[in-house]
Amino acid sequence: MKRVRAVAALPMFAVVLGACGPRTQDDATVLRGVPDELTAPTTTSTTTTSTSIAPTLTTVVETESVLLYFILGEKITAVVRDLPPDPEPQMVLDSLLAGYPSSAFGSDVRSAIPSKLEATITVERGLATVDVAGSLLFEISPIDQPLAIAQIVLTLTSRPGIGQVDFRVDGEPQAVPRGGGELAPADEPVAYDDYAVLVSPEVVGNAGP
Repeated sequence: MKRVRAVAALPMFAVVLGACGPRTQDDATVLRGVPDELTAPTTTSTTTTSTSIAPTLTTVVETESVLLYFILGEKITAVVRDLPPDPEPQMVLDSLLAGYPSSAFGSDVRSAIPSKLEATITVERGLATVDVAGSLLFEISPIDQPLAIAQIVLTLTSRPGIGQVDFRVDGEPQAVPRGGGELAPADEPVAYDDYAVLVSPEVVGNAGP
């Protein structure tokens, strides 16, 4: 009797298991209520920091300090002036003939050279020949004549490669006074030592270009 009941119970147990198992579904079901963070598109953000520093350009202007000689009181004094490197003798002479800036270091420094004097220079074997147009000494007072010649001679002989200076007027040899007042013959060059007695030990600061 007990065996019959057990066998009879098997079909019902199978039915219960079938009811508890997964059911198949022919149609797809749309999911609803999905969290927004799961459906939102993924965005990748890249931040680039750029630091730009503008280059600083520095222009260096090369110059050379040149000694030009002007009159201070009753003496000849050296004045420092900046010119381009290795200036030609003509550039140095032209800078001297241009005069001394009246605004620099007061008005005590002056030039005895006529402001409109035109002169050219050639250098050969240490001898500088200065050729001027018209009369060299005509417009200069007798007192200033040695000073004016001294300005030119001292300026030129302070340059490398120049030891003596010869003066000409329109191509003709010109006699000029030395520092002591005596005349140097027209065919005799003069040098720094001929005017050393007039030189002041003082050197005036840079008077600019």
